Amino acid sequence: MEFIKPIKKWLTSAFFNLLLTIAGALSAMVYFIVFHVLKYRYDVIRKNLSSSFPVRGEQQIKVFIKHYYRHLSDLVVEPFLHMIIGAKRRKELANYTNPELLENFYSDNRNVVLLASHYGNWEYLINLPKVVKFKVFTAFTPVSNHWLNAKLLKMRSFFGVNLIAKQYFYRGALSALKQLKRPSLVVVIADQRPAPASGKHFVSFLGQKTSAQIGAERLAVVSDAVVVYLECIKKARFHYDYTFHLVSDHSSQSLPLNITASYYNLLEKNIIRAPAHWLWSHDRWKHIPADEK
Repeated sequence: MEFIKPIKKWLTSAFFNLLLTIAGALSAMVYFIVFHVLKYRYDVIRKNLSSSFPVRGEQQIKVFIKHYYRHLSDLVVEPFLHMIIGAKRRKELANYTNPELLENFYSDNRNVVLLASHYGNWEYLINLPKVVKFKVFTAFTPVSNHWLNAKLLKMRSFFGVNLIAKQYFYRGALSALKQLKRPSLVVVIADQRPAPASGKHFVSFLGQKTSAQIGAERLAVVSDAVVVYLECIKKARFHYDYTFHLVSDHSSQSLPLNITASYYNLLEKNIIRAPAHWLWSHDRWKHIPADEK
């Protein structure tokens, strides 16, 4: 029966390639709609790219915009592709280059605050419990439709992520970071725009004064957690490499805003290397007061 193994392997590979082809076709359809028909948030995207890359000419900005829409279309399709393929193929789509960095902290019984971003693909991170031994926590924003909310919760917790409602996130995450039984890893998408009333802290980011959320830094400092930055690189369509970078080993000793500034510095390097893969359709600099710009 040995001859069956190569046949099975070929069929599995052929099915995966077929799924990639279908995903590519669906992404192309989404691209046509959001770019050519809707011009989805075009003015915001153009404004953000132009202000972040002021020395680039108009033609280069147009190229960035087009590439961004293609990436955005992939992002729409990728969560569904990720859910329907097997565990082996998921590792191909989301490849973690140095998981041993986190393994060492787990062995030392250290909690970790993982600073992720809206660069590359952040939805693939729902598979983190299959990559690390930590108990993984992150925030979610409930939606008003109960059926849709239940479906989203089921999808995002399917691989073992513990979800904390956004309005209770700081308290819940801090509780997780202070438990002693098993080290916790709290994932924070840290590049989001803070609410207007809380935008009191600023960093330099892409040549602009940028309001920053400091909740992740506060969590790490209060709990003396290790802070790690998650770099994401899109190496091929639907395929990403994730690399962990140590930001702070003893956060309680960090100077104010040092962790946040380091995070934005690392993210900026990510973006400059391949600009199209950040979430430019988010109006990131919307609430910066005129006298703060």
